[in-house]
Amino acid sequence: MRTYTLLLLSLILVFFVGCGPVDPKIVFPENLKTYQVTDSLAFDPDWIHAEIKLVVVSKGLYVFSIPFMDILEEYDKDIPVIIVITTEDKDEIIQKLREYEFPYPFIHDPDGLFIEENQLWKRLGYQEKNTIATFFMEGDFLSELGGAQIGIRHLFKKQLDEFLR
Repeated sequence: MRTYTLLLLSLILVFFVGCGPVDPKIVFPENLKTYQVTDSLAFDPDWIHAEIKLVVVSKGLYVFSIPFMDILEEYDKDIPVIIVITTEDKDEIIQKLREYEFPYPFIHDPDGLFIEENQLWKRLGYQEKNTIATFFMEGDFLSELGGAQIGIRHLFKKQLDEFLR
């Protein structure tokens, strides 16, 4: 009986260790191209490897008409912002971002590889119909702070202050 109990406990332990959490690492596909919207701000590849960063992933362009980057301007030396846009036409993206006076560079991901490879919507608990995900990262991992509330200005500023402490 004692041997049976030890064997059963060992099997249970092996089962739970094998069913541990999925690696929460976020991977940026290497074959994606970056583009500038203006000549004043180029994409810096070091942003991807920064210790802390804000990531904005969007299936559309409307979100960039929402004023949130002006809040980031006072933090831009402290936190890189990585923009990933899945809309197919890069020229349309650049044109719309200029219309919205949104000067920041972006990663163009017309096939949605970033979302797919990271199972982003599933990991964040979003429905597939969602068009945007904004989140803080620490190194290569999602921050415990979670999603960035770029559409709620006072909350976004509070989140930035907390994240950068």
